[in-house]
Amino acid sequence: MPPRRTSITDTLRRLRRLIPAILALALVPAGHACALETFRIGTGGSTGVYYPIGKLIASGITLHAKQTGSPLHGIIGIAQNSAGSVENARAVVTGEIEAGMVQADIAAYALRGERDFAAVGDSGKLRAIACLYAEKFQLVVRRDAGIEKFGDLRDKRISIDEPGSGTRQVTDIVLAAYGLTEDDLRPQYLKPVFTEDKMRNGELDGFAMMAGAPMAAVTRLLPVGLRILAIEPEIAGKINRTYPYLTPGRIGGGIYPGIAEIPTIEVYALFVVSSDMPEDRAFALTEALFSPATRDLLEQGHPQGRDITLESALRGLSIPLHPGAQRFYDVNRGRRQ
Repeated sequence: MPPRRTSITDTLRRLRRLIPAILALALVPAGHACALETFRIGTGGSTGVYYPIGKLIASGITLHAKQTGSPLHGIIGIAQNSAGSVENARAVVTGEIEAGMVQADIAAYALRGERDFAAVGDSGKLRAIACLYAEKFQLVVRRDAGIEKFGDLRDKRISIDEPGSGTRQVTDIVLAAYGLTEDDLRPQYLKPVFTEDKMRNGELDGFAMMAGAPMAAVTRLLPVGLRILAIEPEIAGKINRTYPYLTPGRIGGGIYPGIAEIPTIEVYALFVVSSDMPEDRAFALTEALFSPATRDLLEQGHPQGRDITLESALRGLSIPLHPGAQRFYDVNRGRRQ
């Protein structure tokens, strides 16, 4: 079999994963670099929610790793930009990163070797550390684009995120529920960070994102005049019957100033690792995630961080817990009640 050719996109993605580690090494005092071990967390685009939450978790892990007796001692947590859930799951099971943030539905596909993971060896090694929070499907459009419902999306310039994202897969599912496909749109495949200017100057009519709320990609554009399309409860129920990890949900009124409550679908975001991770390290990782220091960072650093609690950590899991995480929850059973 001839060797697999590496595309420019693949090369850029690999370089993107290396940059945070290189920057971290540059910040280490002389003489200490040899003791440094990076702990890479796959997140998403910088204007979504995965990235800021991932940075806060990485900081919490780094603080916890200062404890001399911890199995994490000597590591530094790093949040890495990525295409999203699919790329993160792949990178975790192939060992390119140590942990990642992944939608529950995408994690389930990986565990079963389905869809994007049909040709990914060892994708069944994905294991959960915790459920983090509920992500909301948000299809955001300019108010002046003449789009009030999904049927109005025909021939509109809509970004549906790039390949390797969970957003891309969920968008296809939602479109199908309304009798549409990508071909009915004038689709573009951009991360939200690359849609902002296009939305401002009218080159783009809207974009889709599966993310926590609020997300910077929306709040920065509120002065433009935005609408978030509603997914009616009956359509959300129809989707849920076929895709059980996509459940009816709502974006609360006022989460985005000036935008009333919107019915939509949601899915839980999971913090995942490989089953190859040693049990004591997975235990310490879970302990770090729910430590008081990380709790403070999350509560103060992002509105969605307040939803990451020990009480909700086992809600919406679609893959098995890592044995180390399971042991942590068993030991801390009283704290979860």
